[in-house]
Order: sequence, then C-alpha cells, then structure tokens
Amino acid sequence: MDNPLLRFQRVVRPRADGQSRVSGRKIYILPTRYGMVFGVLLVTLLIASINYANNPAFILTFLLTGLFIQGIFHTWRNLLNLHLQWRHADPVFAGETAFFHFQLGDEKGRAHYAIQLSFAASDSIITDCPANEKVQIRLPCASTRRGLLEPGRITMETRFPLGLLRAWCYVETSAQAVIYPRPLQENPGVASPSWGAAVEGNKGVGTDDFVGHRNYHPGDPLGHIYWKALAGEKGLLVKQFGGDRVNRFWLDFDALENADTEKRLCILSGAVQTLAQDASYYGLRLPDEEIPIATGEAHRHRCLQALALYQVEK
Repeated sequence: MDNPLLRFQRVVRPRADGQSRVSGRKIYILPTRYGMVFGVLLVTLLIASINYANNPAFILTFLLTGLFIQGIFHTWRNLLNLHLQWRHADPVFAGETAFFHFQLGDEKGRAHYAIQLSFAASDSIITDCPANEKVQIRLPCASTRRGLLEPGRITMETRFPLGLLRAWCYVETSAQAVIYPRPLQENPGVASPSWGAAVEGNKGVGTDDFVGHRNYHPGDPLGHIYWKALAGEKGLLVKQFGGDRVNRFWLDFDALENADTEKRLCILSGAVQTLAQDASYYGLRLPDEEIPIATGEAHRHRCLQALALYQVEK
C-alpha cells in the first residue's frame, strides 16, 4: 500500500524535454548532527555573553550566527537550478549491478560542488558540476530479477560548504534498464545443428583457410587445439578454418519440457551466451515470438532482450 506521506512530498518531475530542473520550492534543508552541535554552542555562547556582559563574546556569538545563516543560503543555492536528464542504461544479467547514465548541469552556467546522488537503497556517488559544463554520471542500482528495472526516484543532496546543513530534493525520472535472465550453463536440448550456406562468404566450417579461434568443446580434434594460447594461460582454444557451410542452431523454448518458465529462460540465456562467444549462427523460438537465425553482437542482444521481456508488461 502506498505511503500517504509521499503525496505531500515536493518532487522534481521531468519537463516536456525530459529534463528535471530543481527549483527553490522543491528543496528541503535541515541541520546535520554537526549543525545541531553548532547550534547548541551558539546558545551557550549567547547565555555566557549575557551573564558576563562580555562584548568580545557577543561579537563572536553574532559572527558565528551570521556564518550559520549564510551557510543556509549557500547550501540551498548549491542545488538550485541543477537539471538532470536520463540518457540510457546498460543491460545486465539478473543479480548484477545496472548503471544508469545521466547528464547533470546548470541552466545558468553556475558551478555546484559535492553533489551526492543515489537511488533508494543503492550506493551513492558524489560529483562536482563545473561552471558552464555538463557532467556525465553513472548511477548504480542492483538488479534481482529479469525484466524491466525501474529504479524510481533519485535523492539529490549536498552539505556544501560548511557541512552544518543538509539540503536535498527528490527527482523523478523515467529511467529503466533491461535485465537479462541469469545464464545457466546447462544443455538447452537443441537438436543436431543443420547446415546452411555461409552468409559472409568463406567463413563457415571447413579445412582450408584459417579464420580465427573459438572455445574448445568436447570432441574437437586435438590437432585443431591452439596450444600456444593454453601455454600463455589464455584458455583452451580451437583453430577454425574456412569453408562454405556453417552450423545453424535453433533454441526452442518448448523443447525444454522438464523445467519451469524462469529456468527455461535462464538455460536459453546461457545457450545464447555460449553460441555468441563461438560466433555461431542461431535462432530463438518463443511461444509468442521467433527470431530468425543470425549471428553477431546485435543479434545476441536481440535474443537476450526477448528472453528478458518474455511475458513482461512493457
């Protein structure tokens, strides 16, 4: 159930251009623990000054009080007119930390210092915003399951310049990231690969021209193992030679009958990762979508995104 107190919070919301600008009415400000101690010290100095009628003590008390009042203004002003705009987010696998890319700047070109930003229950970052510049920042947010991760509001705060006061505001964003299923290295149950013509010319399976390396699979000929890489602690690799045919794999969701939906998606995610590393040609069949056989990094992301958003409301 929603917290009714959230209705009364002053939240910075995105404008039509996607930027969130911090206005003066959206900023909260309160003393820190050091500020409370400083306030107690001022009261004590004032009482002592009155009790002993000591003019230098009065001067010191009023000087420190004026410093504290000026600190209120400058701490509040350090957040004023900042604008934040979401750029993009890097897709990750479930359980990993997603990073959201934002652009931070000031519409009037003023400098801001020691600005701390964070999502709820996530690690924070501290950055400066130089005058007449826009800063690119990456905010972390932990992921727990596949789908679309919407981290929610950002808390933007500062204690500059004295550390006696904390000014903060809540910034609403439309940020979201695609979280891929956690890959499981299990047999996806694919049938024997079919053969097809190489899409990119002489880069299929053959015995003629050398075209690169791939990871070792049980059953590969010992004569094709790249022993120099093993000696250099680069892993067990196998030499690939050119031809005019390529392996074509189909990854089928319905072929995994002895697993629930989430485990099937994790197994298929692991299979996509393995085939992508080997530069194989593969396609993906889901109950509501079919991705044709292809290869490459863009194809890998397309397949993983289809697995991440399967039966997820977009």
